[in-house]
Amino acid sequence: MNRSQAGVVAQAAWLSCCNQSGALSESLGGLHAVQATVLGVLSLLVLFGILFLGGSLLFRVHGLIGLLAHERHASLEAETSGTSEGDN
Repeated sequence: MNRSQAGVVAQAAWLSCCNQSGALSESLGGLHAVQATVLGVLSLLVLFGILFLGGSLLFRVHGLIGLLAHERHASLEAETSGTSEGDN
């Protein structure tokens, strides 16, 4: 095989595997659409996961604040009832 024949074979192999027109072939366009769809779905899953976990944490904090407020209220009542009894 001489150089001209090797060049023709290499060029034929290149043309068979790649589209040199610069336009995306149909299979690559479909692949990009699938990738964009998967990326969108994963992004939504992450977003909703963060929202639900954040909401859960807010409910826990709200419950803990309510518990602390109840304990503080109980301790203030105990202090005021204890000082009023000692004054009598």
